[in-house]
Amino acid sequence: MVHERKTAFLAGVWRVDPETNTLLRDGEERHVEPKVMKVLLTLASQQNHVVSKEDLITAVWPDTFVGDDVLTRCISILRKITEDDPHAPHFIQTVPKVGYRLVAPVSEFAEPEPMEVLVEQPAAPLEARPAAESIVPPAGAARWPRARWIAGAAAALSLVAATGYGVHARREATGPSGSLRTVQFTSYDGEQTQPAFSPDGAHIAFVWAKHGSETRQIYVKRIGEENLTRLAKDGGEQFSPVWSPDGRQIAYLGRSSDGLGLYITGTAPGSGASRIYIPQQPSHWEQGALSWSPDGKSLIFPDHDGSQPHSSLFQLDLATRNVRSITSPPSGWEGDLNPAYSPDGTKIAFTRASETAVRDIYWISVGNGAVHQLTSDRMNIDSLTWSADGRSILFSSNRGGKYALWKMALNGGKPERLPVGSEDAFGPAVGPRPGQLAYAQGSAFWSILRLRGAEGKSAAVPERVLSSTQQDSAPSLSPDGRFFAIQSLRSGSQEIWISSIEGKSLRQLTFLGGPLTGSPAWSNHGDSLLFDSRPDGHSHIFSVPVGGGQPKQLTSGNANDIVPRWSHDDQKIYFRSNRGGRWQLWMIPAAGGEPQPVTTGDGIEPQESPDGRWLYYTRGNEDGLWRTPVGGGNEVQVSKAPAAGFWGYWQVTPLGIFYLDQSHTSPEIRILNPETRESSLYATLQQTPPPYAGISVVAQGHIVLMTDEHDAERHITLVERQR
Repeated sequence: MVHERKTAFLAGVWRVDPETNTLLRDGEERHVEPKVMKVLLTLASQQNHVVSKEDLITAVWPDTFVGDDVLTRCISILRKITEDDPHAPHFIQTVPKVGYRLVAPVSEFAEPEPMEVLVEQPAAPLEARPAAESIVPPAGAARWPRARWIAGAAAALSLVAATGYGVHARREATGPSGSLRTVQFTSYDGEQTQPAFSPDGAHIAFVWAKHGSETRQIYVKRIGEENLTRLAKDGGEQFSPVWSPDGRQIAYLGRSSDGLGLYITGTAPGSGASRIYIPQQPSHWEQGALSWSPDGKSLIFPDHDGSQPHSSLFQLDLATRNVRSITSPPSGWEGDLNPAYSPDGTKIAFTRASETAVRDIYWISVGNGAVHQLTSDRMNIDSLTWSADGRSILFSSNRGGKYALWKMALNGGKPERLPVGSEDAFGPAVGPRPGQLAYAQGSAFWSILRLRGAEGKSAAVPERVLSSTQQDSAPSLSPDGRFFAIQSLRSGSQEIWISSIEGKSLRQLTFLGGPLTGSPAWSNHGDSLLFDSRPDGHSHIFSVPVGGGQPKQLTSGNANDIVPRWSHDDQKIYFRSNRGGRWQLWMIPAAGGEPQPVTTGDGIEPQESPDGRWLYYTRGNEDGLWRTPVGGGNEVQVSKAPAAGFWGYWQVTPLGIFYLDQSHTSPEIRILNPETRESSLYATLQQTPPPYAGISVVAQGHIVLMTDEHDAERHITLVERQR
């Protein structure tokens, strides 16, 4: 039996702190997830001795069936942090076909004297105060949606070492379903997601976003072989592949220069793609948004009906091309998503979202249209599929903490966690062969970057203030630039945290313990923070003192209120809401009162000008920046940037409007004069930041904070029954 160390120690030049799951070196702090830390601790307990893969897996994942790919991911993360070369290791050595050995010297860590502690003590108003009391919600909610979703996102990605099919993962799980093995089906750079089995179970279609490319394409790979076939070279983004029942065609959703579209293409080499339908606004394509009926006659997908803000499920008759709505979500809800036909075609499973990140599973009878609710978690269901026998639904959810695969019988009962896909697993797909299952698995490194730009500089050198394998994003600077708030998954659920500008005194501010909590906004007086959270299945606006305390709920009801921002004098609070039947900007007095609509059209990320004359804002699915007089008037577009999906990448300051411009070869932060419409360069970025996370700028313009996501990898794991 292998035992891991429990106390802080030194591993080479790194201080390892098991209590906080951090590695520290020269003031640099790197936060890792608990399983990665446990791998390191187990290796440290046997320093300079080889620990077999079997012993590591048993120690870190007791009583859980996982493949070697999960262990490989943890080793890869440790090597990334410590800048270790597997070919000339100075931290962890791989012993082929056996296991791993910690070669970094291990020694005890002596705590420094109190005067030498490198932890900054915050000054007023951030002096030490009692921790914030937690709100006890009536039910759970979900994580702040990942950067690729409109409310923000999602999702964890993965670092998995590149290995061929059939090399790894031969641990067995013997039970009623027999012995299973997991293998790494894809190991390419970037993200491979949304696996879909061919009807004969011989091929898998999947979506691949390569490093350095912002477009996603569909590829097909035969199980047991390495050759790839690109599905259709239409030049646009492709999502949600689904096979026809006869295996001769694949349908998918796409976005190109021609706009949105539902496409069908043949699976034979050289087949062209035909756009057969133009959706109004398909929702959440990256989570499985298309299903082909078993009889081959229809396709179903989520779309919007006219100006309705919520999504419904639509059925397309392939013979007549007629489309009809088949579900009606409650008013004020985000809507219906993730449709999937049952194997016999008599039922359709889907998720119904009260808010983007709060979803439960429902199913509808094709025969009589009766809708049945299956789960009542009020957590996030990322994606779902049917079991091969049609008696259960498999789904990815954060109902147990980290996203994992679950199974729930159609006749009720409690969801059961699957013995595979136990961490960071998304997009399950069931194949026709016994025990055949595929899913995507992954994570990424997240950092808060500080930019110091100057006029005339061609590039700003970013400094990593915080770094973690758990998502840190959406920074909001205090008015004096000494502190910043973020939304973070460090505690296991997304909460609001506060740090000094150097990243040395990080502390948790909210303790809601489940509901997705995010979008922090620091008041101009420096004493309070706004944020949104989902304690009852809908998103509401809250405020909390920056020193800690009981959060105060400012909005309520069955609508969704998100992304709150203060007026220039902190007397009003603006936010995005669908309480009027569609997305608009609304306002409430900071002292309390009834919300009032501000814009007639969509608006998000509202910011007043420093003189209080103008209200600037972006829109959820459109390029550009708009403004309207604070007292009411015409809504006018003042800039074509930022791009759609990057609605948080701008800020009004006395110097002008800082914004992200992606129209150049390299993305830039520029400063716009809203009166002359002229702009100047502030900084050139090394890479495009993740969508939705946004920037924060101090009034003097000498500090810009932004989110960085790097080394993002997501790969497909294949599960098969042992023969």
